[in-house]
Amino acid sequence: MSPYSCARDESDLREGIFLDANESPYGTLNRYPDPQQSALKNALAAYKGLRTAQIFIGNGSDEAIDILIRMVCIPGRDNILLCPPTYGMYEVAAKTNDVGVIQVPLNQDFQPDLEGIAALSDAAKIIFLCSPNNPTGNTLLHIESILEASRGLVVVDEAYQDFSTQPSAIRLLSQYPQLVVLQTFSKARGLAAARVGMAFAAPDIIDYMNKVKPPYNVSSLNQEAAMQALAEEEQFQQEIALIRQSREQLHQALEQLPCVSTVYP
Repeated sequence: MSPYSCARDESDLREGIFLDANESPYGTLNRYPDPQQSALKNALAAYKGLRTAQIFIGNGSDEAIDILIRMVCIPGRDNILLCPPTYGMYEVAAKTNDVGVIQVPLNQDFQPDLEGIAALSDAAKIIFLCSPNNPTGNTLLHIESILEASRGLVVVDEAYQDFSTQPSAIRLLSQYPQLVVLQTFSKARGLAAARVGMAFAAPDIIDYMNKVKPPYNVSSLNQEAAMQALAEEEQFQQEIALIRQSREQLHQALEQLPCVSTVYP
């Protein structure tokens, strides 16, 4: 399948007037955005230590989730695997695309049930793991074991990674070609209104995602907002430190309440 090709895809120029794109000569937002988000990908590649070919930019992480399911799952036949309780959009995107959902609940420590996943992994085209997990808040362990046992895609959703003290699964991309790591500007970067999500994966996977995505899926305004957020690194680190400090204060305060028996990390 060939991706939809727009005027700006077919030119090496990033700026200028494209007469065949039917853009209005009037207004301040009259030019179509860069469909490949080149400036943002270049900035992210330098920040994450990756190549631009390993980066997909989506209209929020939800778009990447939907694209991955449509890309590899045949409606009415294939399944994804989830470990509830977890982020609800995986199941919504699957059901919207008529894809089955296999559930292997987290164990009593809110960690993946490795035996349960291994027993069912061959029946799933994609395993979705949210780490730190929404809603339990903990980092998931043994992701490498799941990668070793899985023949399908393993998607690690790191929407809350900036609040974690554990390393990102991005470090595993070179070892596991079936790994996809999702991150977002919505949480720690404070750009929930802008809807800018990221997928990091092997170039082959990113290439397929680009074939499925709409040509102008992220607006110029949102690309610029993300670029500005990346440029404010010092403020970003200060805000992260304050949120982590506030999290610990809340933990300690809850432990003092007589009606609270356990505060989970």
